[in-house]
Amino acid sequence: MFLKPEAQLERCKRILRQRVDPHVHPVVAHLDVESFDIPGEPMPSAEFFAKAAAGDIEFTPFTLGREWGTTWGTVWFRLTGQVPAGYPKDGRALEVVIDLGWYPHSCGGHIEGLAYRPDGTAIKAVHPLNHWVPFMSADGETQVPIDADGRFTLYLEAASNPLLLGVPPFIETELGERATGRPDEPYVFKSADLTEFDRDYDAYRVDLDVVSSLMELADKRSPRYWQLAKALQRSLNLFDERDHDSVSAAREALADVLARPANASAMNVSAVGHAHIDSAWLWPVRETRRKVARTVSNALALMDADPDFRYAMSSAQQYAWLEEDHPDLFARMKRRIEEGRFIPVGGMWVEADGMLPAGESLIRQISYGRRYFREHLGVEPKGIWLPDSFGYTGAWPQIARRAGYEWFLTQKISWNDTTKFPHHSFLWEGIDGSRIFTHFPPSDTYAAWCKAQELDYAEKNFQDKDLADRSLLLFGFGDGGGGPTRDMMDHLHRFENLEGVSRVTIEGPDDFFDKARTQIEENAGDEMPTYKGELYLELHRGTLTSQQDMKRGCRREESLLRTVEYLGAAAALADPDYVYPGEEMDRIWKTLLLNQFHDILPGSSISWVHREAREDYARDLTRLGKIAADMCAVLRRANPDADLLPEARIAQYRTDGASWRARPTVATYDGTTTPVAIERTDDGAVRIGNGLIDATIDHDGAVSSLIDVAAGRELVPEGSRLGRYELMKDEPAVWDAWEIERESLLMGRGLVGRIVDAGVENGRAVVRTRIEHGDTTIDTTITLAPESATLDFHADVDWHEHERFLKVDLPLGIIADRATYDCQYGLVERPIVKNSASDEAKFESSTGRFAILAEPGYAAAVINGSLYGSDAAPIAGDAVRGHGAGTMFRLSLLSAPTFPDPRTDIGRHSFDWSVLADATVERVNEAACALNAPVLADVPDIDPCITLESESGTVVMDWIKPADDGSGDIIARVYEATGGRASVRLHVAEALAGATVRETDVLEGDALADDLPRALQGEGRQAAEGARLAFGPFQLATLRLSRV
Repeated sequence: MFLKPEAQLERCKRILRQRVDPHVHPVVAHLDVESFDIPGEPMPSAEFFAKAAAGDIEFTPFTLGREWGTTWGTVWFRLTGQVPAGYPKDGRALEVVIDLGWYPHSCGGHIEGLAYRPDGTAIKAVHPLNHWVPFMSADGETQVPIDADGRFTLYLEAASNPLLLGVPPFIETELGERATGRPDEPYVFKSADLTEFDRDYDAYRVDLDVVSSLMELADKRSPRYWQLAKALQRSLNLFDERDHDSVSAAREALADVLARPANASAMNVSAVGHAHIDSAWLWPVRETRRKVARTVSNALALMDADPDFRYAMSSAQQYAWLEEDHPDLFARMKRRIEEGRFIPVGGMWVEADGMLPAGESLIRQISYGRRYFREHLGVEPKGIWLPDSFGYTGAWPQIARRAGYEWFLTQKISWNDTTKFPHHSFLWEGIDGSRIFTHFPPSDTYAAWCKAQELDYAEKNFQDKDLADRSLLLFGFGDGGGGPTRDMMDHLHRFENLEGVSRVTIEGPDDFFDKARTQIEENAGDEMPTYKGELYLELHRGTLTSQQDMKRGCRREESLLRTVEYLGAAAALADPDYVYPGEEMDRIWKTLLLNQFHDILPGSSISWVHREAREDYARDLTRLGKIAADMCAVLRRANPDADLLPEARIAQYRTDGASWRARPTVATYDGTTTPVAIERTDDGAVRIGNGLIDATIDHDGAVSSLIDVAAGRELVPEGSRLGRYELMKDEPAVWDAWEIERESLLMGRGLVGRIVDAGVENGRAVVRTRIEHGDTTIDTTITLAPESATLDFHADVDWHEHERFLKVDLPLGIIADRATYDCQYGLVERPIVKNSASDEAKFESSTGRFAILAEPGYAAAVINGSLYGSDAAPIAGDAVRGHGAGTMFRLSLLSAPTFPDPRTDIGRHSFDWSVLADATVERVNEAACALNAPVLADVPDIDPCITLESESGTVVMDWIKPADDGSGDIIARVYEATGGRASVRLHVAEALAGATVRETDVLEGDALADDLPRALQGEGRQAAEGARLAFGPFQLATLRLSRV
């Protein structure tokens, strides 16, 4: 008889579906169900069980097959039943199987539940693809108390979360705002049963799935394909669902093909369980707390069932939630951590965005995270774990290495929409030259299902096969949590050494990274794969702009924290009785760090998440303002003779040597100052000038001329308009809030306004303009101050658009191939001219605080106070058409996607930006620091506690703060800012006379790796006053000053 392999595959699929799966969990007894509905915010489990014990919870009978729940509500179900006499039997465990009405997809994206014992301790979670709860082992050990008649009770906390990213996806919805109290998309509770777990049927199910998958991957002309087909045919022929004993014979028919070892050249895959739990996304933060508990309970249950299982979890914030909400799970987890099976990784407070936060924020992610891991978990992670952030700053290698990390993991760059990254295992070299071993799992996912197809894809996809054969596989349901399942582990056991797929070993990340780095270094030698610079994600470029009000809160809070921590250090030095508010500052920092999670700060979460983040920023900015006022009062009392500045800013860098010194926000001008000039023309334009720059604002509010007087240079190309607003159509094919498409840049429409008024105010030339477009208004104030080389813009936008994107044109008459952008602790260049696919893919850039456009002999810059996105493109000169050559630079102001938040950014916004003529890196940094520094009231003009005397180059002291350990030491974060070499001398104020200084890691300790350069010259601790610091390009140094 001829063998038809495809026919065997079709037989297999049907037999699995109809004749094997139904026998894995045969029903022993149906459970009775009662319910208690909470339509609003959930009740903490401890409170629920306390009330239940007191008789304060009124359950009502619930009939299976009924709808349950309200949007974002919770229903507590009480499940009762009776174990029939004689169970367990035949060596089979008993499990409770629940169907809350799951969709067969979107695990973690809709309803979930957590099962509890009557004493309030958690057992295990249930979700669409993991719906069993352990009840009784084969030897009779139970998870819940059972009375003499076999009766038992357990509880299920069921979360009625709406499916927001459904099929089809990206549908506009109002269900992401708050709990509605209504069953907007009700679910049907279908079944709750006590079942046997038939391990024989389940094992046969996995065998059939593995063999059929191997057949689908194999070359149809190969012997292996035909051998698998024959074994499958014989197995299916032997199997009879009416005869349980036939399962053993059917499995035996597959044993030979499943025992054949992997090819000698097969990849070696290290697999570790993981659940990438977004700290918020299509659910609010409060729901993430419950997702963490559900996912950890699943991992612990799987550890109980499979001694080989290993699980890695990041994010100190999530551990802290678990410790607070579920001390029982936390204690069980701690025991598994001690065994080395539950593996804390990453050591950051959350998996933060990798591009937008300030460098100090990234360091605090690590310092707060590592401290928690050390004090509460007893571990010191070795690697950065950021699988899903939307790009990674080129400062990350230096920050990570100076925090003591040895490796870096992500996979997000595999999502590029244009080019393919050249490596999976490589040395990532930062902008300063620091290197860290980095791995991208070639399965291109952080949530593998453990299918043969994934192993096959990863092996074929791995870019460094000439030098290495090791890769990492992260498996488990992620984003919304859920984690690894028993089925995944059963598949991995089959794949341990199996012909047709990679060899699989279940082990922790540190073990993998040690082996992978050793292997590739030994094989590569001088050919070690290396990639230098930022990891730009060619996707999700709209996250630089979405939810702008929240992003503005982040920038403002980072800036205010810098000032407050400096004032706190100064106050502690000035007054020995002053008590620094460390606990409150820790709370504020941790809230900020949570809100820098990679789906919060980028603006890609539901409206509920961003509303809460905005509220957090507003509250903490207000509180920081009051703390700053208290600190200034301490400094005023300690320095009664100091000049008092009614309104002042403290900027971390100034070219006149007054860094970290309070300076008035409004300068006073004496008779030697060239006054500003302002003139109205017959055509309705306004000309303004101050002797350094002259500008012409046309009647429609756009700037047609900006002249650097000293250089005799027109900065606005002929035919272009600076300050012109463009409204672009923004309708992404997918990922609405995440994207701005290339096509949007082709669909801009200029908005026309008018000059409202013009005059001189406080010695400054001020021109106000207005644009009205439908319900949207844009009020712009253009200002020119005496002795200033910047033309300053302030825009108040009342935004009422949908699926539109707002940019402002800032064309400059500079011809350049590349632009230089601000980034954490340095600069990064990106293409203006798009010569390659990679160049073109960078059509929207993370701007930081500024961008510099330069050609030989001249540069100009655009500086901003709260924006993150921009684009730059060449302007082709055309004398016939009256177009001058240059560069079109556009700041991205606002977007209006309708998913996941249908009202993204609707409302009022304020923006500040400036155009700086004759720009140097020093002048640009000075202007950026000043623009972003907060305004303080009643600040005494006192000497900074630490200053730098420049010997050569440019060094910025970015942060001054009290030491984390409360010792009274002072920490200074210092870096070289231009990409060159520099040296400075350190000077200290009288309060630090006699102090010593030493260079530390960024965590303020002495574990700085030997291969990293030191800035502090000389050995070890030395006198702070006059200490010399020498820096390489973009080198970062952390200095610790101690009083004797």
